[in-house]
Amino acid sequence: MLSDLVREHPRLLSVSEFFTLLTDLGGRISACFPDSSISAAEFWSILADAPPKLATMLRHEVAMPEVLVRPSPSSRFGVESGVPAILQTTLPYLSDQPEAVYAELERFVATLPSAAVGEHYQQIFTWLTALFGKHSWVERSGGSLRIVGRLQASFPAAKFVHLVRDGRNCAISMSQHLGFRMALIAMQLTEILGVDPWESADRSGEGDLPDELFGFLPEHFDRQAFLDYTTPLPLCGHYWSGEMLAGLRELSTLAPERVLTLHYEDFEHSPHATIARLFEFIGDRVDDEWIDRMAARVRPARSRWTELDPRDLRALTDACEPGFAALAGC
Repeated sequence: MLSDLVREHPRLLSVSEFFTLLTDLGGRISACFPDSSISAAEFWSILADAPPKLATMLRHEVAMPEVLVRPSPSSRFGVESGVPAILQTTLPYLSDQPEAVYAELERFVATLPSAAVGEHYQQIFTWLTALFGKHSWVERSGGSLRIVGRLQASFPAAKFVHLVRDGRNCAISMSQHLGFRMALIAMQLTEILGVDPWESADRSGEGDLPDELFGFLPEHFDRQAFLDYTTPLPLCGHYWSGEMLAGLRELSTLAPERVLTLHYEDFEHSPHATIARLFEFIGDRVDDEWIDRMAARVRPARSRWTELDPRDLRALTDACEPGFAALAGC
């Protein structure tokens, strides 16, 4: 929803799902944020890589709805060879000729001097902003609380919008979302094996895997089992709470005027006022008529914790309690 609102703005470039996909759903955060200065070639290797978890999902036709890439026989990249993360959502979201933009971006990156990775990211976002005739950019990635610290370091002048919703509804949504399903399955596999099976060939701990997880190893990936898998709601609740605790701790180090917390429920109940507040914070106000048009696009959330069985609700609420406590006063 936020990406769509920004894309409709006449002066803002909507950079959607860049960091979520580049980090392979959180599995490659360190690789995407190296500590030392890197060359143009090293930076391009980050952008051009085909993340293995996303590749598995594309290959088995279980990509999440946010993935917009549709490889054809004439495409430069295919499902089997792997598709760079930036070509899966970010560029198709901006252009109906994403591979042409990708080729131009490749030529531009080759001209960059060695620099910190944050400077490289700023350079390409600025370049894309100019390419599409916009004034400034907004990057929005689902689940990006886990990289707030790295984003602060990479974009020291940036403002941050923290969009939150009731943790129970968020957990229900996570349990049904294919991207979060893959991320949580990968976390469980990594904990048991001691290595990320998409990044390492070490299978010495394979015998410890329960049967329900064995079929999710990349070499044994079972598409139907993945689609049928039920992600436990308390697990999603605990994950949400952990993200809140860590992310809010990082955000608290920023000056208050650099952080805006918005509640999804406010978009539902007071869309005009909430959208106006968002763009005032970004620093590019729009007229009331435009806001009214955007407010009409806001749809009620599908997840409803009030519809859960009382026992399931109690377990989920307990799992979310640390997150609720951390959010108190936000």
